[in-house]
This record gives sequence, structure tokens and C-alpha cells, in this order.
Amino acid sequence: MKLRKPYPSHIFFSTKNGFAEGRLKNYSRSGLFIESEVPVSVGEIITIALPYLNGKQTKCRGQIIWRNKEGFGIELFKKRSAMSLKIIK
Repeated sequence: MKLRKPYPSHIFFSTKNGFAEGRLKNYSRSGLFIESEVPVSVGEIITIALPYLNGKQTKCRGQIIWRNKEGFGIELFKKRSAMSLKIIK
């Protein structure tokens, strides 16, 4: 089981339809849950601007793997070795 850490903060992301924002509810090493009413599709690839990863703003990409009325879950692409996700408020 992957440990999920809460992180209630605003987050920005881009979809195939443009820029959007939501709230990063929680995260793990491999994924994020974003609360948002932005219409996205399961399977869509988005770019996320993570607030502060290792002291600086970082962008990463992932694929939406599920969606419900509250938001959506993203599986991050594994390209980043720095994806230990040490997000600092």
C-alpha cells in the first residue's frame, strides 16, 4: 500500500483545454488527488505545477486514472527520480 500524505493547498495544472486550478488534497510517491470541478477525462495527460518540491516550483506530468464528483486521481509518470515528493509549505 502506498502511503498518502495530506496537503490541502491550491495547485495549478494544464489540460488539453487550457490552464486550470484546484486543490491538491493528498499525494503519494506515485500520484496525486486534486479536488476540482474542471472537466477532464480518464486517460487524459496533464501537467501539474507542484508548489515547492525540494525548495523550488516544479512541473510534472501524469495521467488521470480515475474521476469522481470531487475531483480526480493522477498517476505521475516515473521519469523523475526526485519524485519522492518532499513538498514544502
